[in-house]
Amino acid sequence: MLRRSAILFVLLLSLTLVRGSTAAAATVVAQNGDASIERDTAAGTYALYAGGAALTLAVDSSRDFEVLSLISASGRTWSIAGASDSLIRTGGRTLALGNRASGFEYRGATVDSHAGSLQLHVSYALPAANLVVTRHYAVVPGSPSFEAWTSFTASGLPVTVADLNALALTVPAGTLTWLTGLQGDAANVPTDGSFTLEQKTLAVGETFTVGATRRASEQTVPWIAIDSPAAAGAAGTDEFYAALMWSGAWALSVNRSSAGLVVMLGLAPMSTTVQTSVDGPHVVFGATSGGRAQGTAALRSYILEGIRGGRPLTPLVTYNTWYAYGTAIDEPTIRGEMERAARLGVELFVVDAGWYPGAGADGPSDFDAGLGSFTADPDRFPNGLAPLRDYAHSLGLKFGLWVEPERTSLALVVENGGREEWLATAGGDYGSDHAGQICLAGASARQWLLGRLTSLIEDVHPDYLKWDNNMFINCDRAGHGHGATDGNFAHIAGLYDLLSTLRTRYPNLLIENVSGGGNRLDVGMLRYTDAGWMDDRTAPSVHVRHNLEGLGVVFPPAYLLSFVTDHESEPLHDAPDLSLYFRSRMAGALGLCFRSDSLSEGDESSIEREIAIYKAIRDTISVAAAALLTPQTGADNPPTWDVLQETAWGDTQLVISAFQLDDGERTVNVKPSGLLPDSDYTVESVDAGTLGTVTGRALMTSGIDLVQSPTTAAHILLITAQP
Repeated sequence: MLRRSAILFVLLLSLTLVRGSTAAAATVVAQNGDASIERDTAAGTYALYAGGAALTLAVDSSRDFEVLSLISASGRTWSIAGASDSLIRTGGRTLALGNRASGFEYRGATVDSHAGSLQLHVSYALPAANLVVTRHYAVVPGSPSFEAWTSFTASGLPVTVADLNALALTVPAGTLTWLTGLQGDAANVPTDGSFTLEQKTLAVGETFTVGATRRASEQTVPWIAIDSPAAAGAAGTDEFYAALMWSGAWALSVNRSSAGLVVMLGLAPMSTTVQTSVDGPHVVFGATSGGRAQGTAALRSYILEGIRGGRPLTPLVTYNTWYAYGTAIDEPTIRGEMERAARLGVELFVVDAGWYPGAGADGPSDFDAGLGSFTADPDRFPNGLAPLRDYAHSLGLKFGLWVEPERTSLALVVENGGREEWLATAGGDYGSDHAGQICLAGASARQWLLGRLTSLIEDVHPDYLKWDNNMFINCDRAGHGHGATDGNFAHIAGLYDLLSTLRTRYPNLLIENVSGGGNRLDVGMLRYTDAGWMDDRTAPSVHVRHNLEGLGVVFPPAYLLSFVTDHESEPLHDAPDLSLYFRSRMAGALGLCFRSDSLSEGDESSIEREIAIYKAIRDTISVAAAALLTPQTGADNPPTWDVLQETAWGDTQLVISAFQLDDGERTVNVKPSGLLPDSDYTVESVDAGTLGTVTGRALMTSGIDLVQSPTTAAHILLITAQP
C-alpha cells in the first residue's frame, strides 16, 4: 500500500508540474485513475494526461488544429514546430487536418469512455471534398501513451483518400532505434537478421525509411524509439516511442531537419474510396523518462490495458504436434502423445496442420493438400475431433487446433461452398499453382468463412485456435469492393472484422497469431490474439533468445511463443544441457514440440523439473516488461553472456535470465535496473536456492556475480521485494 501511495503521489506531482499555471482554467471532462481529459475553453485546448505525460491539442473554431505539446513526466517537451499530427491526402493534395486555409471547418469535440479508456474525438468537415474527418485519441491509467487514429466519412458522393497517415510529428533529435522483421520464413534457413535491434543517428538532411509491402513484420517491425536527454535538471534520458497497430503494408519516414526529427508513420502508398466511413490505422505513441527500459514498460502497460482492455496474457505450457509429426497424425497417435504430455506438465495440447482429408498427400510436410475443408479426416479421425477435446480435458489439458482460414486449396474452394471469384489475384495470378488466398475485403467471402469457422468451433469446441497465414498477395482483382492499390488495406480491415466477430462470439477462445512464424507481428494484433509464434526457426537456443531479446523490447514477453524441439544440435535424449534448451524459451511462452515416446525416464524427470521452474516464474512473466542488461545475443559476434531482466508491475518482482556463451568468461556481474533503492530484495537462484537479501540500491550499484555452473549455461534468478 505504501508503494502504491508513493506511485500515486509521484504521478500527481508529475501532472501538476506538466499542467503548470493553466490547470486552474481547465475543466476535467473525464478521469480514470491518473488518466484524464481536460478542456480549457478560454485557451481553446484539450489536454490528455496519463502516466505522468501530457498531450495538449488546439481544438477550437477560431484556430487551426495543432499538437501544442507532448511532455514527459521529467518535463521534457517531445513535440516541436506545433502542427497537426494527421495528414489527409485527397484530390491530389496533402492537407494538414484542421487547417482552415485548406478548407477545414471545425465541427466539434466529444469525450467518452470505452473499456476503461478515455477517448477524445475531434471532427472537421472538408466541404470541397465531401468529407468529414475525425481524429480520435485514447488514454488509459498508468501508461504515458496515447492511441490515435483518423476516421473518414463521406458527406455526399463517394470520395477517394490516399496514403492514410497515422502520425505526423516533429520531435527533438536523438538516437533512432528500430527492429528488423522476420527476414524470410524458411525453417531451414537460419538467420540472425531476424528481429535485430538497430540504431542510427541521422545527420541534418538525412532521411530514414522502412516499412512493409505485404504483411507488417516481414522486413521491419512497425515500431520506433527515439532517445534523447531528459529535461534540464532531470537525470538520464527520455524516450519517445511509436508503434503502428497495423498488420499489413505500412511506411515510416524519419527526416532530420534543422528543427529535429520529422516522423511520418502510416500506410504504404495506396488510395481507397470512402463510400460511407473508413478508419485509418491506429498508432500508439508516447514519451517517458528513464530511457529504453521505461519505454518498453510504458508500451507494455498500454498494450495490456488499452489494447487488450485488461484481458490478461496467460502463457500456457503448450505442446504442438508439427515438428514432431507433421501431417502424419491420427487419433491413436494424438491420444498417446496427450497422455505423455500431461505427465510432463503440459497445459495446452495443439493439433497442428494435417487433421483434414487430403493432408500429407505429398509427404508429412504437405499441409496444403486438402486445405480449406474444415472437417476431420474420417479415415484418421473416425470419431471426429470433439472426442480428442474431451480426452484432453479429462487429462487436465486445454485443447487447441491449427487453422489457416485465409487460404484454401484451389481444387476445393467451390466444392466447399465458396466461389472462385472470392480468391485474391495479383496481376491475374493466384500466387500459387495449388492454393489461393481468400480476399477478406468482400462481405460475402467473410461471411462464408465465418460460417465455416463457426461450424468448426461449434462442433469441436476448442479452447485455442492457432491462426496461421503462410502466403500473402496484395489483391488487385475487380469485384471485391476495393481498387487496384488498396487490396492490402481492405484485406487487413476484413481480417480485423472477422477476428473481432470471433472474439465477441467466443470471448474465452484463445487465438495464436502465426504467419509462417512472425510475418504479422504488430501491437494491434494483441487486440485479437493471445500468443504470437515468433519464428519457424525455433532452434538453436541462441537464435530463440535473439528473437526474444529483440521482440521483447516491443511486445510483452508473455505473448512471444517458441518451442523446444529435438534438434540435431540440441538433442533431448541424454541432453548435454537440457536446462539451457528450456530456459532459453522461458522468458516468453514455453512451447514443446517433440516426440516424447523416445525419451527415457531420466529425460522425462529433467523436463518435468524445467516445466515446474517455468510455472514458478510465470506469474511474473505474464505481466512483465523486458529489458536487456547486455547487448542482444545472436550467432554473429554475440556477447560472452547475454542477460535479460523481466519486471512485473510495481518493480517488486523480477526474473533475470543469464546465459553463458563463452567458457573463457566464467563470471558475469549482473546489475538489475529500476529497483526501489531503499527496499530489501531477496535473491533466489532456481538451482542454488536463496542467495541473500540486499537493498535495491546495492543490487543496482554492486550487482550480482554469477559464476559458471558445472551443469548448465543457463541461470535464472528470482528477485522479490520484501514487504
